[in-house]
Amino acid sequence: MAVTLDRSARSAEVLERGREQFASGRFFEAHEVWEEAWREETGSTRRLLQGLILAAAAYHKMAHQRQPLGMTRLLEKALERLAPLPDGFAGLELARFRAGLERSLLEGRAWLAGAPAPAGPAPLGAVLSSPGGAPASAAGA
Repeated sequence: MAVTLDRSARSAEVLERGREQFASGRFFEAHEVWEEAWREETGSTRRLLQGLILAAAAYHKMAHQRQPLGMTRLLEKALERLAPLPDGFAGLELARFRAGLERSLLEGRAWLAGAPAPAGPAPLGAVLSSPGGAPASAAGA
């Protein structure tokens, strides 16, 4: 059975609200918004939301709590959750987002070793919209 974000208009709305929070640097708020939908979703859509939640929590650790170890651990978990999802899932450029998460993970590991904190989060604000600006349906099992 295919799981889609549009099976629930609420999930699509929550995905977009969280994207806006994330793009604005309000990572804790993005995490909270996405968690609303995550509790109700299943399958690949749930996996997507969990990956986004973990990424938002990682960047909160970076930007607000200044915790490189927490950041790197959460980025590793986010990448693990997002890895099986194909690029384009739910209208997202997941390959681009995962590449940004990988860069942040490398920067976080360097931060642990004494380098400066990472410059910022992986680009999510520009990648979540489908043509026309609305989140697209998810496809997958």
